Amino acid sequence: MNNIYIVAAFTLREILASPAFRALLAATALFAIMALAVSNLFLLETVKVQLDFLWLGMSLLGAGFSLFIGTTLMGHDITRGTASLFLPHMDRHSYLLGRTAGLTLALTLLLALMAVLSTATVAWGLEHALPDRAAGISLWSAIIMGLFALLQSATILAMVLFTCSWATGVVEMMLFSSAFTLMAYLLPSVMSAITSSEVIAQVPAWSAAFIHTIDYLFPDMSGGQVALCIAHGLTLPTAELGWYLAGQCGYIITLVAAALLLFDRRDL
Repeated sequence: MNNIYIVAAFTLREILASPAFRALLAATALFAIMALAVSNLFLLETVKVQLDFLWLGMSLLGAGFSLFIGTTLMGHDITRGTASLFLPHMDRHSYLLGRTAGLTLALTLLLALMAVLSTATVAWGLEHALPDRAAGISLWSAIIMGLFALLQSATILAMVLFTCSWATGVVEMMLFSSAFTLMAYLLPSVMSAITSSEVIAQVPAWSAAFIHTIDYLFPDMSGGQVALCIAHGLTLPTAELGWYLAGQCGYIITLVAAALLLFDRRDL
C-alpha cells in the first residue's frame, strides 16, 4: 500500500508541475466567464443557460485531462522508461494503481475548482433571475453537476488506462483512447434511434433481442439527460439515475481490471 501512495504522490506532483494542467486550471475561469457572457444573451433563461454551458465546460475539461494529460503521462512511462524507475522496487499492479490514484486526484482537483467557480456563477445568476425562471435550481445544482462530471471523466480515464496498458506509443495510445471515447459517446445515441418502437417492429425477434443487449452493454456515457434535468430544475427519474450510475461504475471497474491484467503481461 505504501508503494501505491508513493507513486500517487509522485504522479500528482508531476501533473501539478505540468504546463498543460495549469492551462486547464486557467480554463476553468474562462468557462465561468463565458457562461456569464453567453447567458446574458438570453433574457429569461439565464441560470439554465449558465448551467448548460458550465456542464459543457466540465465535460470538456474532464475529457481533455483524461485524453491528453493521462495519455501523455502513461505514454512516457513506456517510451521514456519512467516506469523502470519504480518497477524494480514494486509490482506492476501497485505501480499502475498508484498512477491511477494520482491521475484521479489531479482530475478531482481540476473539477473541484470548476465546481467552485460554477457555484459562484450560479449564485450570481440566481441573484438576478426571476423566481419562476429558476424554480428547482439551487447552489447545489453546480456541485451535483461537478460530481457527475467527475464520474464521467473517471470513465474516460479508465478507457485511457485500458488503452495504455497494451498500446506501444503515445500517438497510438491517444488515437485509440479518443476513438473508444467517441464510440462510447456516439453509440448510445445510435442505439436509441435503432431501439425506437418503429424500428424494432420491423426486425426479427432475435435481432431485436441482440439490439437490446448491445443497448444495455453500452449505456449513455455523456450524462446529457442527467445534466439537463439538473440544469433545468427537473425531477431526475430514479431508474434513469440508477442505470447511469451503474453503467459508469461498471465501465470503470471493468476497464481498470482489464488494464491491470494487460499491464502485468506487457513488455516494458
